[in-house]
Amino acid sequence: FHTIVLVSTEEAVVSTQSTGFTREYNMDVPESMANITMVYFKDHDYINYVWLYHLFGLYWGTEFFLACHEMAIAGAFVQFYWTRDKSKVHFPVVRGIWWVFRYHLGTVAFGSCIIAIIQLIRTILAYIQNKTKDSQSEIVKYLLMCLQCCLWCFEKVMKFINRNAYIYTAFKGAAFCTSCKKVFALLLSNVVRVGVINCVGAFVLFMGKFLVVMVTGMIGYFMMQKDTELYYWAIPVLIASIFAFAVAHTFFSVYEIGIDAIFICFAEDETINDGTPGREYYMSKNLMEWVDNSGEALKNLKRKKKQQKAQAKAAKSGGEVEMTEK
Repeated sequence: FHTIVLVSTEEAVVSTQSTGFTREYNMDVPESMANITMVYFKDHDYINYVWLYHLFGLYWGTEFFLACHEMAIAGAFVQFYWTRDKSKVHFPVVRGIWWVFRYHLGTVAFGSCIIAIIQLIRTILAYIQNKTKDSQSEIVKYLLMCLQCCLWCFEKVMKFINRNAYIYTAFKGAAFCTSCKKVFALLLSNVVRVGVINCVGAFVLFMGKFLVVMVTGMIGYFMMQKDTELYYWAIPVLIASIFAFAVAHTFFSVYEIGIDAIFICFAEDETINDGTPGREYYMSKNLMEWVDNSGEALKNLKRKKKQQKAQAKAAKSGGEVEMTEK
């Protein structure tokens, strides 16, 4: 900041400064105001970099907290999965939190830093779009929109890989880059199963959230109807439903991490074991049957869709032949 002190006379020259230019003009000052102290504040040139620094810290801190949450919950699930005698598992969540802060803070910090950098680049790009929206050509607008869309997709992909890498680190203790490499190869070798698990899991979780919101809204509606002093019930019910969705999303995220953790453990278990004596599976028979049946059901569904497309194509070509003969 800069402080400017001017002592005026009856005919004073007052200097006003702002970023990039200076003005000077004459003004008449009464005798009672013979001495005037003017204070002018000016931002430093590096203030924009300070804002970026704090914004990056906000992004990094938020992602770091979420990553610690994901790894701690994943640690609880992998302890249960990789223990044959389940009765020996005690305080898995507490132990998962201890593992994070004792062994894996570097992994969590590095993974969250990557997401924070992507988010910061997206924010800078959005700022540039907003500042140049009236002066740029249509081609530049579309290029910036495409770049923003690509960064959004890249962020989603990295979040997906990071979550699975945290799960792999939780039971293997590998470094972040090693975990990303291993878990990516593991997911590629189980693409069909990944599709099945994600589709079924996402649908079940969505139905759970939807049910919570609907029940909350209905309870709120009936409670508001009994209040004779309330004439407009829609806004309170809407606010209650929004809070219900936020709470449901928070709680169901634990189940979402659990689904991913069990699947990664299942895929790794199937890779290193074959069911023979000395290399028995850690998974239960019900889990193996459910995953295999889901994969078979997905294959049958794809086969059925192909048959329907072939029949529709054959019917269309047959109709064209009849029209030609007529």
